[in-house]
This record gives sequence, C-alpha cells and structure tokens, in this order.
Amino acid sequence: MKTGDWQRWVVGGIFFALLPLSSGCIDDNMSDCNNFTVRYRIELSTHTQAFSGRMENLNMHFYDGNKSLAYHEYVERERMPSNNIYAITLPANDYHHFAIANISQASCVKCSDLGVASDRYKLSYESAADTVSSHVSELYVGRERFTIADRNQFIEVVLTPCISKTRLHLSYGTDPVVPVKRVEGYVNETATGFLCNDSLYEYDRPVVVQMNEAGKDENGLALFEAVSFPSRNEARAGAKSLNRNPSEENAIWNTDVYVTIGDKITRNTINLTEPLPAGECIEIYGVVRDDGSIDIGHNVQATVAVTIDWKPGGDIDVDI
Repeated sequence: MKTGDWQRWVVGGIFFALLPLSSGCIDDNMSDCNNFTVRYRIELSTHTQAFSGRMENLNMHFYDGNKSLAYHEYVERERMPSNNIYAITLPANDYHHFAIANISQASCVKCSDLGVASDRYKLSYESAADTVSSHVSELYVGRERFTIADRNQFIEVVLTPCISKTRLHLSYGTDPVVPVKRVEGYVNETATGFLCNDSLYEYDRPVVVQMNEAGKDENGLALFEAVSFPSRNEARAGAKSLNRNPSEENAIWNTDVYVTIGDKITRNTINLTEPLPAGECIEIYGVVRDDGSIDIGHNVQATVAVTIDWKPGGDIDVDI
C-alpha cells in the first residue's frame, strides 16, 4: 500500500465505541507507532451551577519534545463517541497535549494558528478590539504531559473552564415600578487571553466585555450576564481603574451599568474587591432607584460610584 493511500484510509476512519483518528505516523508498516487511548472529561467547580459542562466540539493538539505540532484533530459534536474515548496512533516520544472544547462557537475569541509553538498557543480576543461581546460558549481547556513508550496506553485528560461568568440581577421596584427604558452592562479589568500550554492569563491591554440581556431570573428580576476571561487575583499596585471615576483603589475589577430613564442616563460603576475566578460565577443583585442609581446587595464585596445624568463622550458608547 502506498503512503498516500494509507493516509487517505486513516483519515476516512471507521467509528466504533472508540473514535479512531488519523495519526502522525506515515510508515507503511507502522513499526515506529503505538496505539493509545485518551478519555476526556469536564470537571466543574462545586461552588456554582452556572456552567453546563457540555462539550460541543473538541480541538486536540499533541506537541512533541521539540514543541512541534505532531498531531491535531478537530471533532464536532456529531462525531464524538458517547464515552469520550478516542483511539490515536503516534510515534514513541514525549508529548505535551492540550485540548480545547467549544472554541468554534466563541465568536469573539480566536485561537492561534496551528504553526505557533506550543508555549505561545493561546485563546484571545482580536488584537484591535477594545469592546467585545460576551463569549457565546463555555470554553474548557485540559493539559497533560505523557510519554508514549509502548502500545495500548491509556490517558485521561480533565478539562476545566478557562472563563468566568458575571450575572447582574436587577429589581425595578414594585410600588411604583421605576420606568426603566434601557440597561447596558459592561465588565472591565478581565484578562485578554489564555496561554493554553502554561494555563496563564494575559492582561496586555484594556478590553471591555458587553453583557447580554438574558430575560428574567427565577425570581422575576431582570437578568444581564457576561462570559469573559477571569480577573486578576488582586488589585494592581499603583494602577488606576479602567473607569474614569473609580470609587476605591482596591477594586480588582468592575462593571459599568448604564440605566436609561426617560432621556437621562445614569452610570453605575460597581467596583468589586473580590476576584472573578475562572470556572466561577459572581452574582450581583441590585435595586434600581428612580434616579437610575443602583443599590447593590450585600452578597458581594463591592461599592458603587454613581454618575447622574451621564453624557456619552470619551467613554463607552452605550449604542455599541
């Protein structure tokens, strides 16, 4: 059998309980190659129920000891085996493997080209963007180092969220109801990228993540949410908040909430002194007053800086 014919046969694949995948081996007799199986599973935090743990697609990267890409495979949901176990064939070598779930649906997040060295491969926003939409999917990443020394090895890779969630629950009052015309929310001071090889986040420029309007929560409150990369673990020493009027220097991250009542806009900057960790969801509850200001609940460590009759200009444009 010719090498080209062999490769076409492997790429075509036959799907059983294990999903056999094309390989990095091209020898006709496969004498330098070993079969092994990989099982993928998603592990979530026990502190929140905000993540689904669902895998819609899987991006697999295997780098050899020279940090060169030895094998890559992208698998859509319909091709995934029910047990999430894949059969792969690679030459004996040391490997650094990372897998990314759900990247194709994250429209505002891009992944590096396959030719990038493993230690520079990352998930990040487009470099020119300063305001981005909330991620449209939950991104999970898993890493594993291993050595293929013989046949029939088994490897398990655990994927965890590399993103965070922020949920804003707002009451407009009951008697009387505040006539809120519009609410826009933005999350500031979160990471701009994630280096998959080392599980490190980048904070290389200011990026603002716009919240999505998500209808009502289980208690009938107006719900707004954003999926973003996490914040730092602590406030930057000597650094100023992205907001123009920070209420305290110890804020790690913040959300700007613009409330429109009639023809007036009130900006509420919620400064949070607790971090927004990967795999966690911060729930913020608040009551909108008739001047557009927001009184927040005591479930988060935060203060609010309010600008009544805020005017656009030199700031975030609420019409983005």
